[in-house]
Amino acid sequence: ESRPDSCGAHDMLAIRRFHSAFSARAVATLPRSTSTVAALRPRLATATPAPPLTMPRPGMLARMCSSASAVQEAYAMPVKWMHWIYGAGFMTCMGTVLASQQTTGPTFLGTKGQTKGTLMMIHKSSAVILAALLLPRVAFRIVSSAPSAMPAIALPSFLEHLAANISHVAFYCFMLAMPATGIAMGYYGGKGVPFFGLYTIPGKADKSKEDGAFAGQMFKWHKWLGGVFL
Repeated sequence: ESRPDSCGAHDMLAIRRFHSAFSARAVATLPRSTSTVAALRPRLATATPAPPLTMPRPGMLARMCSSASAVQEAYAMPVKWMHWIYGAGFMTCMGTVLASQQTTGPTFLGTKGQTKGTLMMIHKSSAVILAALLLPRVAFRIVSSAPSAMPAIALPSFLEHLAANISHVAFYCFMLAMPATGIAMGYYGGKGVPFFGLYTIPGKADKSKEDGAFAGQMFKWHKWLGGVFL
């Protein structure tokens, strides 16, 4: 029973001896360390200071940034232009429809009927441009290279990639379905499709009752798709 106590006392004695020896060495080396610092002070006082850190010139910085951005992948310029044209066209189509629905009286465009007619003319004319650019947009997208997608290293990334691909395909289907239903409605309804007052794509001359019903169905689909998009 006395062995643990003797071991504990022996350990404490060893710790005290080590502490005393370490303190003695530290005290013995302190004057030498102080004299070394004192000897270095004249050299430190006469040493040449380091030059200040300078930033690159604006022109050089711009070239560095342009070189770095050139390495990054990007869509081809025609695809970029098509993207922004389609964005502006869709904003115009949606904005004119909403403005027409909110028109309740005379405006700077004229009476209520004239205002609605002008807004819908802009709506249909913009849709004609988007319909004409659909095939070139798809062709440019097929023949040009696209930036590589980031690797999906985890389940959330995989789901994000899957959702992005599905929404991309769905949007292309929407770009095809919206002008197709609108043009079909105008053609089979017999009124045609106007183009900024410069020309009107003629409607079906010998419109039948079935054509009118089909035009009505196209109108319902067109309106439903627009509501889904909004």
